[in-house]
Amino acid sequence: MNNHRIQALFVLSFPVVLSIGIFLIPIVQDYSDHVSVAQAVELSVRWFAGHLISAVAFALSVLSVSVINTFLRDNSYELPSFIIPIMAVGAGLYAAGLGADGIAPLAVKYSGATPMLFFNGSGWLVSGTFIAATVLFGVGLISIVFHANQSRMVGGIWRYVIFISALIFVAAPAIPSGLGLYGEALAAYGVFVPLGLAVWRAA
Repeated sequence: MNNHRIQALFVLSFPVVLSIGIFLIPIVQDYSDHVSVAQAVELSVRWFAGHLISAVAFALSVLSVSVINTFLRDNSYELPSFIIPIMAVGAGLYAAGLGADGIAPLAVKYSGATPMLFFNGSGWLVSGTFIAATVLFGVGLISIVFHANQSRMVGGIWRYVIFISALIFVAAPAIPSGLGLYGEALAAYGVFVPLGLAVWRAA
């Protein structure tokens, strides 16, 4: 397997690992209903593993973006210098928020208290972290899609697929339920699979 195909696998790893993590997290119909969220936490292994794997996925996303940037640079369409740093910060904030959401409620539960204490007390600390993550990561993602289309990295209908998927990825976290997470996971496939396959075909 040559270097381009190994790099393509790095790009494809982000949506795959992210979807595994998200689909492991017990579905919550309404995250503003802290009773329902606390009940989901009772499925401790799935709650912890899903959040942990999702956090790892966002760490992998920085590697995916670096590979895409290298591909674009080789074709004279390098991303602006600030894009990877802000995406890295966004990915880090996603990982921090997922870590807090995945570990803190379980720590409260194992102390003998109800996980609702965490959700009632966290307020904007966690949700604000996710909002900042979405804005920073989203700006970078849309820039990647713009430059990928400019460079003809993908063609035909796939140009529209990656653009629409990027918009869904940014908008989906605004849905206050597990459905928003599923939308984000599917949108990640819509962006990173076509780009990963483009890198693969360049081998």
